Amino acid sequence: MSDNKRKTLDLTNRLLESIELAMDDNGFEMEWYIDLQKGETVFISNLLDEDEALREMIENDFNEERFVAIPSRTSHEGWNQMKGFILSLDDQDEKTIDLLLTAIEGRGAFRMFKDMIHRFGLQDRWYEYRDRENRREALNWLRSRDLIADEDVEKGIQLYEEVLTARKQRKEDMENMTEGMRVKCIDDAGHAGKLTPGKIYDVVVEQKQHLNIRLQDDDGNLHWYPKSHFELVRE
Repeated sequence: MSDNKRKTLDLTNRLLESIELAMDDNGFEMEWYIDLQKGETVFISNLLDEDEALREMIENDFNEERFVAIPSRTSHEGWNQMKGFILSLDDQDEKTIDLLLTAIEGRGAFRMFKDMIHRFGLQDRWYEYRDRENRREALNWLRSRDLIADEDVEKGIQLYEEVLTARKQRKEDMENMTEGMRVKCIDDAGHAGKLTPGKIYDVVVEQKQHLNIRLQDDDGNLHWYPKSHFELVRE
């Protein structure tokens, strides 16, 4: 079956994120593929014997009618992302830009870059930039193999932006889980019997550093709970 006769993939964030992960994880020990029949990624490993059946199917799929190999992202491409990010920082002073550019030169560039972006408090912006570039790279590759249509490239970017918006809102909501605010339990893992999913609780005090809140549970006792188990109630 030729590439241009393939059924295009139904794009979801889950599929795209798994392809992005595969591009980072591909190497000698792991080989990643898109299973066009199931619309998901699969991998074979040189370390796991249970991959033999899948390996045989892939090796017999000579024309990539079902399994399409996912390319790996090279260290040079990763370095280009770092440089692109630095050059995009038009709100930073010249000294900061120079320090960041110097950090990615020579050996240990990735480690030095990580240290520097944390020093300047730029890590969140970097992760956002990197993830957006990874999404664009994955979409362009899928389009080059005729696995998605032209309009799907923009759709895939929009899916990422929606996730990013939701992630930022979630972070803001967790920051606002402070004394006197009301929260709804969305996860009672590790606290079954003490908290009721869907029930509203009042925050007594916040432990900001550890992302915990103290509240009165169903038994009337005060305990610390992780903010991640709640969502902010908007009045």
